Amino acid sequence: MKDDKIGKKQELTQCDECCSKELQNVPEKGEVWCLDCGLVHKSQEIEANDNGAALYGEGAHYQAVRMDADQNLAMGNTGPKMKFGSAGVKDRRKYYLLEKIDRSSVRNPHPFVRRVKSLIETLYGRHALHILEWLVEMACRPLSSEHEMIRKKQDKSMYTRLGMPKQSICRKKKGIKGCSDEQNAVIIAAAIVELGGEIGIMPKFDRRATMEQAGISPKQIMNARIRIMSHWKARVSMGWAAMPPRKNANDRREDAIVQAMEHVFDMLGDHLDTADFEAVLYETEARLSLLQEGTSEALSINIEERMLVSVAVYASLTSFGLQSGAADLLASVFGLTSSGIRSRFDALVKESDSGEFQDNGAFDMSITCGEQINESQQQNGLIAKFRLARACAKRNSSSQF
Repeated sequence: MKDDKIGKKQELTQCDECCSKELQNVPEKGEVWCLDCGLVHKSQEIEANDNGAALYGEGAHYQAVRMDADQNLAMGNTGPKMKFGSAGVKDRRKYYLLEKIDRSSVRNPHPFVRRVKSLIETLYGRHALHILEWLVEMACRPLSSEHEMIRKKQDKSMYTRLGMPKQSICRKKKGIKGCSDEQNAVIIAAAIVELGGEIGIMPKFDRRATMEQAGISPKQIMNARIRIMSHWKARVSMGWAAMPPRKNANDRREDAIVQAMEHVFDMLGDHLDTADFEAVLYETEARLSLLQEGTSEALSINIEERMLVSVAVYASLTSFGLQSGAADLLASVFGLTSSGIRSRFDALVKESDSGEFQDNGAFDMSITCGEQINESQQQNGLIAKFRLARACAKRNSSSQF
């Protein structure tokens, strides 16, 4: 006859330290906490004939997972480790519990997310980061514990697709993944920006400058983009995410011009004094307003956004005699050529003078465009958007000091 104890649970009834019966069972950690003195016991609530030893105790093969980790993603580190006898923990009975809380506190486990966001802002501008921040979070953070449990119940294909894209991308074979964490971050940042352009939530960018600067290949970016898109579609099919509405062509062009303006004037801020900077900024805004950019009736709709902004800024600098070396600086921002910017500028001025290009005087170099704009007129929507973005950036920058 088998022992009656086989199959029964060995339950802890009182604390080994203070004999209190005020105990809290924490099954996900395989522990029992004493609520009076704080002593942490190894859980005894294990079937005598099961494989509990594989989960808990010294011979454990697996590690318990914190089920509350998702609520603590934004927490920082816990500061200096507490020592017995220090202020606040002189009561020996409370020390064990306080130490357990200290060891269990969740530190920020995702510095890679911050790195990718920083790269997008640096390489493509604040406006791009604002649009794509949620996509970075999706690609570089693991699923919540609840979603991870559901993922484990899916078939192999869906299980793989729901896995964190960052982890998959960084574990590819050499030549597909980057040579370092920094390269992997650039690859993912570039892939997310390209994906944003592909699905129509922002303008498309030329990848060549990023690839040359970081030493990465189109194959690496393409692999990352496909992996992130596959993960996104898997989330959508599970009802965990939604595909955003695609922007129309006018909205995408407006976003592209705003981003290009941000890039150019971030650069010019290092080369012009305050008075010249403000004058060139206002003159460029006036030219774009005369061209009716930011509306469905834009006169320069056939000119690519980065080239248009480069030529408009070059014209504004020329109006104030500041054009020396400007074409080279503008070309370096967008990966264009200085000769291309100058030749396009010359062609537009010539077409404007002849009447071939109806530009409302945007490239009439005999007078500044600021003089042609009536301040009482309603402000161009694109210009208002750009000024708002700059004001927000200045406010955020000043709040850091």
